Amino acid sequence: MIISKKLILIVDDDAISRHLIKSFLKNENDYIVKTVDNARDCLKFIQHHDVDLIISDVEMGGLDGLEMSQILFSKQETAKIPVILSSIRDKLEIARKSRNYTNVKKVAQKPYDRNLLLSDLKEICH
Repeated sequence: MIISKKLILIVDDDAISRHLIKSFLKNENDYIVKTVDNARDCLKFIQHHDVDLIISDVEMGGLDGLEMSQILFSKQETAKIPVILSSIRDKLEIARKSRNYTNVKKVAQKPYDRNLLLSDLKEICH
């Protein structure tokens, strides 16, 4: 039985946050992890790759994570890509703002809790 690895795309303008999430997933054999540092690069990346899940910061320069989620949700070919939004801001406020985008599956609070993030990934991807 061949189990395919899930492609996770991390979108964050903070290099430390990208590295932290990548380090959380380094020893998990179920995932291939790629990173980009802004929402526009995310939108370009998904045109050429079959992404299984996006973990995105909300507050980024230019296009933010909420706007990116709205764009993904509005296009038939990307509307079903699940998104985990992350923020240092109020998690409930982000959840309220993203409630109309069914592709946003979770809102993660920064700093990240490794066990909670891994649990969320398993719930969404499997």
